[in-house]
Amino acid sequence: MAKRLCLALAFMTAACSSPRDAASVLRDAQQAMGSVNSIQYSGTGMNAFFGQALTAGQEWPRRDMSSFTRAVNYEQRSARDEMNFAQPTFGGQQQNTQVNGDKAWNVGPNGPAPQLATAEERQVAIWLTPHGFLKGAASANDVVLSGTEGASVISYTAHGKYKLEGTIDAQNHVTKVATKIPNPVMGDTDLIATYSDYKDFSGVKFPTKILVEQGGFPLWDLNVTSVTPNAPVDLPVPEAVASATLPAVQATSTKLANGVWHVTGGSHHSLVVEFNDHLAVIEAPLDEARSEAVIAEARKLVPKKPLKYVLTTHHHFDHSGGLRTYVAEGATIITHQSNVPYFQKTLIAPATLSPDTQSKAAKMPTLQGVTGKDIITDGKQSIEIYATSGDTHTNEYTLIYLPGPKILVEADAYSPGPPGAPVPPMPPPNAVMLYDEIQKLKLNVATIAPIHGRGAVTFAEFRKFVGK
Repeated sequence: MAKRLCLALAFMTAACSSPRDAASVLRDAQQAMGSVNSIQYSGTGMNAFFGQALTAGQEWPRRDMSSFTRAVNYEQRSARDEMNFAQPTFGGQQQNTQVNGDKAWNVGPNGPAPQLATAEERQVAIWLTPHGFLKGAASANDVVLSGTEGASVISYTAHGKYKLEGTIDAQNHVTKVATKIPNPVMGDTDLIATYSDYKDFSGVKFPTKILVEQGGFPLWDLNVTSVTPNAPVDLPVPEAVASATLPAVQATSTKLANGVWHVTGGSHHSLVVEFNDHLAVIEAPLDEARSEAVIAEARKLVPKKPLKYVLTTHHHFDHSGGLRTYVAEGATIITHQSNVPYFQKTLIAPATLSPDTQSKAAKMPTLQGVTGKDIITDGKQSIEIYATSGDTHTNEYTLIYLPGPKILVEADAYSPGPPGAPVPPMPPPNAVMLYDEIQKLKLNVATIAPIHGRGAVTFAEFRKFVGK
């Protein structure tokens, strides 16, 4: 009798300790957390300004939110983020971003504005949510279970290329979801959501603490106070968004002086400068498509000279997203010395999710850091590069000056509006700082060629803008 009891106990122990499979882990998690077709959650917290660190390699600037609401419809593959920032910020103090399938848009005072290039990343954010991760796993055909002591790790592929990896704890709660997304500066970029302090909301478990990190620094830090499971969330695609297409990249050149062209045609501009035996490009903004268009325009303007240099005004991602393209071209990057260690890493980072020319060329970057003043010259054409201490927008920037034609290149401090636009009663502080820097360096500026705005303007117009 005792022998049979021991055998029975041994069998039960072996059964209890047998490894779980992915299906049972997901089933237990869905049962513990509750099943939803949609969810809405609100609270307060922080949303950081990704890619806009004050110093290259430091954390993204934090922007406190007085309120935040996210609504997700998993069946519709749609989501809406409503953010109310405590202070004025880029994009407006109140922001509303939405996505439905492969269509994304922002809602502002003038109605919906298409943001088609962001749709895929906003879709990833849906499957990064706790219930979204479970739903994605339930429909995936490549689910893999691994684990650590006290937790299970489920991984699968979403949208054909994003590997999602989620950790499910002993309470069957999703505590972490990690993936990588493409970025023009960083290449394959970590995106990690951590969930804690689960509470019950009408029979559905949801975390009240959410931390999302992108590129190694906090992007969202949320305190959730209200959750509505199966909330009525219907986000039809507006007609203006449904018919929208990604605009073709335009690169239009305007000659500012002999051997100097302002290349516009988008939200960010560049300059092409011709020397005796080579070319230099000032600013490599946005992404590879923009850089390829500027390079093509440079070769059309000056067909037989190699591209030797690319110069940056500052490190922010919208101004440096095309640098990898120039590295693949073999160009030397001239930038503020404080940017050099950061660019040395990002310019060789893997880019497998969205392969670019640099990921294929795999060239080691050549960087030239500026600490005071540098000059590129052939005896006739010259570019002067001045390292400054920056302003409220960035802790560094380089002022780029062409002494022959008296052209100054700058970014973000001054972006000329339409002709005849009213002069602000109080000029922006960074524009005033730019004027003061010009006076300090004793630059004899006749023309400002900005990276943003309508195009090149006279220095007299800038002086009027800043009240000088």
